[in-house]
This record gives sequence, C-alpha cells and structure tokens, in this order.
Amino acid sequence: MGEERDKDNLSQEMKQQEQRLDGKALSFGQKLVYASGNLPAALTIGLIDTWIIYFLSPSESRSGYVSLMAAGVINFLRYLCNAIGDPLVGWWSDRTQSKWGRRRPFIIFGTPFLVLFLVLVWFPPVQGISWANTLLIGFYLIGFGFLYPVVVNPYLSLMPEITPFIKERIKVSELMGYGEVLARIIAVGVAGQVIDYYNAHQRTIYGYSLDGYKVMAIVGAIITVGVYYLMIAKIKETPYDQKKAVPFGIFKAVIEVFRNPPFIPYIGIIASFILCSNILIMVTPFFGKAVMGVSEGTAGILLVILLLVAAIFFPLISYAAGKLGKKQTFTVAMFWFSFFSSLFPLVKLIPGLNPKVFGFLIYFLVAPPVAAVLVLQRPLISDVIDYDEKLTGFRRESMYMGAEGLITKMAWAISFLIAPGLMKLFGNTAEHPWGILLNGPVAAILLLAATFYFWKKYPFQR
Repeated sequence: MGEERDKDNLSQEMKQQEQRLDGKALSFGQKLVYASGNLPAALTIGLIDTWIIYFLSPSESRSGYVSLMAAGVINFLRYLCNAIGDPLVGWWSDRTQSKWGRRRPFIIFGTPFLVLFLVLVWFPPVQGISWANTLLIGFYLIGFGFLYPVVVNPYLSLMPEITPFIKERIKVSELMGYGEVLARIIAVGVAGQVIDYYNAHQRTIYGYSLDGYKVMAIVGAIITVGVYYLMIAKIKETPYDQKKAVPFGIFKAVIEVFRNPPFIPYIGIIASFILCSNILIMVTPFFGKAVMGVSEGTAGILLVILLLVAAIFFPLISYAAGKLGKKQTFTVAMFWFSFFSSLFPLVKLIPGLNPKVFGFLIYFLVAPPVAAVLVLQRPLISDVIDYDEKLTGFRRESMYMGAEGLITKMAWAISFLIAPGLMKLFGNTAEHPWGILLNGPVAAILLLAATFYFWKKYPFQR
C-alpha cells in the first residue's frame, strides 16, 4: 500500500510538473545571449576534432609533429579525461557557494584557461616528429579535455534554472541549435578557408610564424572569450536557497542520478543517437569517395547539407513539440532516423540507382531528426532535472550534465570501434563497399531499440 501511494504521489507530481507549459521568464535578448554560449561550446571542440589529427600527423606533403598512432592515443586520452571530468565538475559546481552563484565562477575563471590550451595545441615546440611534441601537445590536449567541461558543464546547467517553462525552454534550445550549426559550419568550412589563406600568407609575430591553424585557433579563442563574458554579464542565477545546498558526496550524487526513473530512458536514447550519428559521420568520407565517386571535399559537403537542412527544420520541431509534446516529437524523429539510416545498402541493391543522387538525398532525409536532437535534448533533460528536485529536494543541474557527459563520451568512444570494425571486416573501397554500407543498418537497429525503450519508459508527455 505504501509503495502504491508513493507511486501515485510521484505520478501526480509529474502531472503538476507538466502544467508549466506557457510562461515567460526571459526577454528575447536574454534568450539570444544565453543561447549564443552554445556557439563557442561547439566551436572550440569542433576546431580540434576537425583539424588536430591532420595537423599533427605526417602526410605526403608534410612531415607532421607526432606519429599518427600517437595523435590517436592523445585524442583518446583527451576524451577520456573529458568524460571523467564531466561528473567531477558537475558535483563540484552543484556544491559551490559564492557571491557569483554556483555556475558563473567556473565560466569566468575557466574560460581564459580553456582558450589558452585551445591555442597552445597548435604551437608544437619543435619541427618534425619528436617526443617533445608528443609530450607537450599531449599535455595541452588532455588539459583542454578537462577544461572543456569546467566551462561548458556549468553553462549548460544554467538553462533549467533560468526558465521553468516548457515552451520557453524549447525556444531557447532552438536558438542554441542555430549556434551549434553555425559553429560546426565554421569549424568545417570557414576554418578550412582561413587555413588555406594564412598558410599561403604567413605572418611572423614575436618570432612565431602564424600559419592558418594558429590564426584559426586565435580567432576561435577571441570569439569564445567575447561570447561567454557577454553571456555572464547578462544572465544571472537565481538567489541561493536550501534547494541549492546539495549535501551529497560524489558517489551518492552519481547514484541518485541513476535512481531518477526518467533519466535512464533519456540517457539511453541520447547516447544511442550520438553513437549512431557518429558512426555515420565517420563513414561519410568513405561513402562519398568509394560509393558516390566524389572527392573528399564534395563528401564534406554532405555534412554541411545535413546541418543546413537541420537548421531549416528547427522551427517545425519547436512547433511540433509545443503541440504534440516533446516525447512524441522526439520519438517520431528517432524512428525517422532509424528508417532512413537503414537504407544505405539500397545504393548497391537496386540496379541503376544513381549513387550521387542517392547520397545527397539520404543525407537530406536524415537531417530532420538531427534538428530534433539539437532542439529538444536540453528541454528533455531539464524535465528530468526538475523531477530530481521532487525526489531529492535539491537542484542538481550540473551533476546531471556531468552524468550525461560521461555516458555520451563513452558512446562516442564505442562508435570508434563499430565503424572501423565493420569497414575492416567487410571492406571500405569501391570494389568492396559493404563495410561502409552496413554501418547504416547497424546504427538503425541500435537506435531503434533505444527508441522503443524511450517510448515505453519515459514518463513525461509534454
């Protein structure tokens, strides 16, 4: 009887939580300023993810600075440090008491160090491959890996606090999505043009030759500092109260996250989507070159098309979530992504199908679900965090961002085993393309299982 009464009480609290549909806590300017913080969050890591392996490792025209294997190991350690740092920063931020709040001190003091390490990774101490480069660049990259959650985790943790209203959270997240799309396009496309220009027109300052990579990093650092400090000046935390006096130790804090019923289906579908989308991103250059028969540069356009089409769908996703609910909209989007991801092998199974037309069409069709993730991920976890307050009596936004970061980084790491493994087993060339094409159905099956679980177990409809 007691357990049934507890379940009834929790169910009633869920219904009350979903009543906060309409309302306004932020002006449009405040929404825009807060959402702009997602641009440097995506830009800093996007610049490194896109260019660092190519910059460091040797090629036909460049001697490089570290071996390809060393570059891979260093970046694996960077993400490992990032994954471990996320829950630690989350726990630390939740327990912080200061006159500036619980989140803002991390952004204020962490941002200068984050951009310093962002710039330093492009300044190897010596020319050519050497242990000095391996050790020092490794230190810079691993340091960046830890400093990234020091800044970004508290930034993301502000969202559930600055507005409690469901539709307003969706609108803020939509604006954040535009920032991320812009950042990814800058990291992939604009940065490449900057690199080409300044590699051909290098400047020397204080004895350092500023090639395109260094200029790219310095500009990225300036953007990051400017945007985050503007955001900090305009966005304030709510006053400190007993709900912010989180008493849990680190292990208790993590356990309580996983005891929150909505968190498991939420993190399951988010981690599965990240794993599956990373699989498809990794095989895109191979798909373009071996299957479509286009250059690497043209293959890169596939990802730009995906991002641009996703941005076009942002308003529709926001509208659908407001009318139908976040759960229904997100579930349909994940089924959509699973279905079209499973179609990759058709390019070889249907005689006469033009691979170039098919390639551009399939990347166009998987874009709307990407829009759903960019728009709805933050509002979904905000609901989960609100419910945690019902269970524990405390506001623990940063711990949830940390736990999410830990699991999603693990999903990212697993994707680096699946895609290369399939290509090694079944081939990644024009003559043997099935290792490329099978990644689509494998991703679809994994995401489909997570989507069914999310639909069945996630409790919030709105």
